[in-house]
Amino acid sequence: MKDTQSMWTSGLVLRPSEEGDLPQFYRWERLPEVHRFFSISAGQTPADVEEAFRAGEADEGTAQYTILRRSDGRPIGRVVLAGRIPGWKAEIFRIYLGELDQRGKGYGRQAMQAVLRRCFRDWTMERVYLDHYTGNPAARLYLSLGFQYEGVLRKNCRKDGVLHDVHLMSMLREEYLRASAGWTEE
Repeated sequence: MKDTQSMWTSGLVLRPSEEGDLPQFYRWERLPEVHRFFSISAGQTPADVEEAFRAGEADEGTAQYTILRRSDGRPIGRVVLAGRIPGWKAEIFRIYLGELDQRGKGYGRQAMQAVLRRCFRDWTMERVYLDHYTGNPAARLYLSLGFQYEGVLRKNCRKDGVLHDVHLMSMLREEYLRASAGWTEE
């Protein structure tokens, strides 16, 4: 079942993505600061963005959200959850702030906390996982939220003809319950 509900934090709204968001996604995903740590090709076209969005919309296990600043509704980022199996697990496939001037303001933490709340509280997941490229600075955020490393998937991702290692991280329900009890911002 598709998620049609928005998520709210003190500073953000994460609403289900719409077709009208695609030009914004394309603009963001062309920025080296965004695509550097994802399997997004530097030569991605608007048609590629649309095709990926439509595939996600057709997949019951995928949920796509646009991150908006609550104060003015300005779109600043994107979240894609994939591989969702009700009551068991979900993958944070993609999460980023595409408006570079909005980084470093705590919005990434708020977005992650909202996503984890949706997964563990609303969807009663037992496991949420993600992976990241070597050197991704977001790894510090994931660790601070309570994610644990599970290992390195060597040469697991191909981007622009180059194979990359990805570091697999996860959080289990009991880890979320312990970690979230100390969060001041959700």
